[in-house]
Amino acid sequence: MTPRPLPHRFDPLRWDPRGRTAPTAARVLFWGTIALIVLVRGFNSHQLDGFVPPPFDETPVLYMALLAFLAPTVVLWPLLPWSPSPSRRQTLATVGFVVSTLAVYSVADFGHHLLMAVAVAQTTCAYGPRVGVLPAFLFGGVNFSVQYMVPPFTDGQALFNSALITVTGLIICFVVAGLAAAAHRAQHTRDLLTDLEETHRKLRHYTARTRELAVAEERSRMAREMHDSTGHHLTAINVCLANAERGGPVPDQVREDIGEARRLAKQALEETRRWVRALKPLNLEGRNGAEAIGALVQSFADTGASTRFRLEGVWPDTMDGEAELAAYRAAQEGLTNALRHSGADHIDVTVYVDERHVAVEIADNGVGAGDGATDHGFGLTTLEERLSALGGSLTGHNRPEGGYVLTARVPREFDPSLESVR
Repeated sequence: MTPRPLPHRFDPLRWDPRGRTAPTAARVLFWGTIALIVLVRGFNSHQLDGFVPPPFDETPVLYMALLAFLAPTVVLWPLLPWSPSPSRRQTLATVGFVVSTLAVYSVADFGHHLLMAVAVAQTTCAYGPRVGVLPAFLFGGVNFSVQYMVPPFTDGQALFNSALITVTGLIICFVVAGLAAAAHRAQHTRDLLTDLEETHRKLRHYTARTRELAVAEERSRMAREMHDSTGHHLTAINVCLANAERGGPVPDQVREDIGEARRLAKQALEETRRWVRALKPLNLEGRNGAEAIGALVQSFADTGASTRFRLEGVWPDTMDGEAELAAYRAAQEGLTNALRHSGADHIDVTVYVDERHVAVEIADNGVGAGDGATDHGFGLTTLEERLSALGGSLTGHNRPEGGYVLTARVPREFDPSLESVR
């Protein structure tokens, strides 16, 4: 089941800095900073007619060595971890990256503060805020060392600037850690919502099953009583009438009356058996879904009309319990009505399964029905109300070649907006 978005505009998951690779903002910041460092150094070299800036005139080798760390900084960038639990190789890449950025930071003309922001954000994402604060203090210390040795800066200025750099790094660390924590809580909340929706769906499914079990027990009791009492008495009446018909000579009128009584008793017995079959509860032998409908269709095969069942598609295992029961009852009601009212000798029951619905179609070759047939009769009216409560529908129409088609459509997934209806 796909989780629904959190009920507010700001989605922390979209702002989570952690991931398999660096976030877009970090990539833009890093490569933009590298490009600016190179461009500014080239521009300043052109202006000063020399590559080494004045503060490093006496130590050009040191300047070139520190600036050369720009290469490992670029090489190590793709290897950096941006999610918790990094590997040993990724940890070594992080250490190398921080050392390289510290070296470049000490000699860069422009963009060195942005390098610090990237380093602090990366270590915070991979190792948490406790480790993320370390680069902030390291960059502050390197800044103090460089400005302490440069004549224009006094000791107080160097100390103030370094403290400012450190505080900036700490702020970046806490902001990144806050975004990561908010994303973690949002994901946890979303998982809980998904679990609650799944639990609610299962509870609804079990409730429908429990309700159906109670109904099934009552229907089974009624079917047994009807079979054992009414069916037995009608059978006994039929036997008595047969004995009377084979008895001594009786007037022709009496013999005709006895024959008519036998016919009516036989018809009543068939009607009783039909109702016993219609009262048969669902899932008495562990069947469900299409298997239960197929068994139901097969059970109507001895009623004098041939029946055939067909399934097109795959029955959904996650179908709501009440929707599954509604599909079964639709087939049951359609078969019963076709036998009682249409005079059909052949009935086809087809179950169509698509991505959104399960459709049960009952088609017979009987005499058909008038317009609005589904609006009359307690059984069909109750079935239509049941389907509507689930977001489904019940339709029927006469077949051009003769007969009637009843179609019940049931949604595969329950719509929560219909909860109040149910």
